[in-house]
Amino acid sequence: MMEEILLQAENLSYSYGTGSKALYDVSLSVRKGEKIAVLGSNGAGKSTCFLNLNGVLIPDTGTIRYKGKKIGKKDLNELRRKVGIVFQDADNQIIASTVSAEVSFGPMNLRLSKEEVKQRVEMALKSMNLMMLKDRPPHYLSGGEKKRVSIADIIAMEPEVIIFDEPTASLDPVNVEMLTQVLDKMTEMGKTLLISTHDVDFAYKWAERAVVFAGGTIIADGPVTDILTSDLILNQGNLKKPVLMEVYDSLVKCRILPEMSPYFRDTKELNQLLNRQYEG
Repeated sequence: MMEEILLQAENLSYSYGTGSKALYDVSLSVRKGEKIAVLGSNGAGKSTCFLNLNGVLIPDTGTIRYKGKKIGKKDLNELRRKVGIVFQDADNQIIASTVSAEVSFGPMNLRLSKEEVKQRVEMALKSMNLMMLKDRPPHYLSGGEKKRVSIADIIAMEPEVIIFDEPTASLDPVNVEMLTQVLDKMTEMGKTLLISTHDVDFAYKWAERAVVFAGGTIIADGPVTDILTSDLILNQGNLKKPVLMEVYDSLVKCRILPEMSPYFRDTKELNQLLNRQYEG
């Protein structure tokens, strides 16, 4: 049974005040529970699309729908509650004097009970490994720590759809792995996730579906493996093939793996595949 469409963009176009057109006729449907990697080079239109989907920007033409309902000006606040966004630059999102106050800001504005706010803040801080920093001023934290605070901000709001704009930027490998675990936890909770990233290795490991932007429009949309094995799409999107796909190609070329072997997403799957091959 196919999941319901939560968020939908229909023929979106958007121009900034300078007159430069950032989006051209973009249409996108996001289903409940999806894990979508949004790929493309700088200036391709990913962030502008996200800001339209979240209601921060209003499209010049086109329509945003949430659960089939067309979003008008009076619906923007409700859209922003349902669709949370973690910005690329954490400093643009952080406003409070302590980490704890920062993460509690959103839930308090939802007029929740003090107990509910406390529970949400504690859950968000724990999930991003921030409990030890809860009384620290966020503006004096490292770039990676600030990024974790900005993610905790949105986690505490508990939106149905969460959009991440370059979440792995400024994170070291340990915190990228921690982020992956948090994303997996959100998926288990039924959250719908869209992540823009330049990190094709992260996208290949994590996502089920990939959407590729170039020149302000979507040039490809499909299963992540299909997208990242297409030389045409990679060239048009100014992307490179994930390292594990290159390893796969080398193993097949050297006849260590047969040509019809399934692709592997991580080293654990690679080891399982090699073990089966040698046992066979």
